[in-house]
Amino acid sequence: MKALILSGGSTRGSMQVGALKALLEHGFTFDMVVGVSIGSINGVYFAHKPTMEGVEELERIWLKMRREDIIPEGRIKALYRLLRNRKSLFSNEALYRFIVRTVPVKKFGELKIPTYIPAVDIRSGSVYVFGDDPLDPVIDAIMASTALPPYFPPWRYKGMLLVDGGFYSNIPYSIAVERGAKSVVVLHIRGGRSFDDEVYNMYGILSKSIGLLLEAKIREQERMVEKAHLDVLYIPLDPPFNVSMFDFSRTADLIEAGYEQALKAINAYEEEHRSILKRIGGWIKDHVPFIK
Repeated sequence: MKALILSGGSTRGSMQVGALKALLEHGFTFDMVVGVSIGSINGVYFAHKPTMEGVEELERIWLKMRREDIIPEGRIKALYRLLRNRKSLFSNEALYRFIVRTVPVKKFGELKIPTYIPAVDIRSGSVYVFGDDPLDPVIDAIMASTALPPYFPPWRYKGMLLVDGGFYSNIPYSIAVERGAKSVVVLHIRGGRSFDDEVYNMYGILSKSIGLLLEAKIREQERMVEKAHLDVLYIPLDPPFNVSMFDFSRTADLIEAGYEQALKAINAYEEEHRSILKRIGGWIKDHVPFIK
């Protein structure tokens, strides 16, 4: 069983669209999708229509997306919310309206490929995985998994206060393994603004701190992968330029970069597998007498 895992990455999530194009061009198919944060949105769209046509529809949505669709408020409003001791710097109302307007299904059971989206309950510290129940609402799952503190408030669901699934892991291998995956393709959005760029303001420090926390969670999951002996195609997606969390002005460039980087990783993976098969074939020919 092959799983597709899509990490978080805010506006850089558009790189996954280009990567999905490359995967489909090379004939990849999937039995399961796991999405975190922005990867939950891309994952739901892909699981609904796992074809090149479906990915192109997702691409059009990304290309039309603007900051106002997600956060219409500016920095002054964020400062006001901070001084008023609100739960987040930004309201999630605009994001909710956008998700309701664009998400193609209401329940997980309507998706073509089984899909799982984790979120963390900040009351108990436990992980809730949307999708185990086919009646789970897709909109609640996306709103919960994209609720990244302190930017967006926690999402209430079934008595829980849920936040971004990346706090469990930005690459939740274990969720795929526990549901039967034997091989995994990972679209991991990395990088973003470097701390070497002298971003010594509150936003820069906060973003870097969250990034370090998420990377530590990934290392925990990778140790589990080594024990499980998973076949992993890991595709790192590195933005070729700095882009902030809510900047959609370079979406087309990010999609193209995602395609090129994924293509390079896929070609290397396939070449490695051809080499392994060739060595196995040679060993069999040398050691099994009746094969000439």
